[in-house]
Amino acid sequence: MKNIKTIIIIVVLAGLASVAYKLSDKSTGSNLADAALSDFAVKDTTSIDKLVLTDTEGNSGVTVMRTAGGWTTQEGECVQQHLVQTLLETIKYIKVKSPVSKGSIETVNKSLAAHNKKMEIYQNGNLIKTWYVGDPTQDQYGTFMLLKDEEKGKSPEPFIMHLPNMYGNLSTRFITSPLPFQCTEVFRYDPIDIASVEVTIPDSAFLNFKVLANSENSFSVFNNANAVEEFDTTQVRNYLVGFRKVHFENHNYVLPKTSVDSVKQSTPFYTIKVTSKDGESAGVRIFRRSQQYEKLGLDGELLEFDQDRVWVELENGALVLGQYYVFGKLMRDIRFFAGPQFQGS
Repeated sequence: MKNIKTIIIIVVLAGLASVAYKLSDKSTGSNLADAALSDFAVKDTTSIDKLVLTDTEGNSGVTVMRTAGGWTTQEGECVQQHLVQTLLETIKYIKVKSPVSKGSIETVNKSLAAHNKKMEIYQNGNLIKTWYVGDPTQDQYGTFMLLKDEEKGKSPEPFIMHLPNMYGNLSTRFITSPLPFQCTEVFRYDPIDIASVEVTIPDSAFLNFKVLANSENSFSVFNNANAVEEFDTTQVRNYLVGFRKVHFENHNYVLPKTSVDSVKQSTPFYTIKVTSKDGESAGVRIFRRSQQYEKLGLDGELLEFDQDRVWVELENGALVLGQYYVFGKLMRDIRFFAGPQFQGS
């Protein structure tokens, strides 16, 4: 009798242990598929409505959502559409280049577990697939990847993946830092929607100006609150057109926070404020950028400041890099409208 009870207890405990193991396995998301999974592609990318990218290197990750107006962050902020399109293109056309050799599977799996970029793919609101993206192959023509299917589980084997007619490492397509996704737009105004533009030049305040749009073809120009009686209306129109499409070149990837703070605490080169006819305002502060290498000016002297780029402080406080070619069209003074002979007040 005691032997029977002992056997029953052992069977029950074994059953409970088995259930607990399975539950634990599922809760950690480590349940393996019965066979190797290689169906990475999703042909209907129009139904993909969310992508989540993270990595094992400590980057904060990126989440993008499909909306009626295009792709945005979870918070509804603008993102670079071409970066999302690159991901969708990869999802649609990716193919298996070759399986990983049996002798290398364990090594590649360990490498993927330690270092990877992960992309979660949502379709019609549901997570359907997760890609684990690893290192390139030695010849750089393929990328080690592992697939997890939400229904079948995680593949026990990785594959070497590629895009047909493309040579190179796929991992560069999976950006896990939010900065490159952020839009570079600074100003985007139809000239007829601009109510005013105010420009100050701290080191040459006598050249400050403000343009008021009284109507579509009527303007007022001021120099430090003093009305300018004679000015070139065509130049005013040309100037306002310059706010139609203004983008910065790049985010700040070089200056540490202390240097950023130092730049922002210095005297601006220019400040520009635009107010639209609906009452909304947007502005920037522009700072000279130190010359990055020794370069002589036309006078034969070493240049102190970069002649091609400036630092631009956005309204959210971010310091970004702008080109003179773009911002120079906005960095005018009162003489642009009133003529070089104008004597400022």
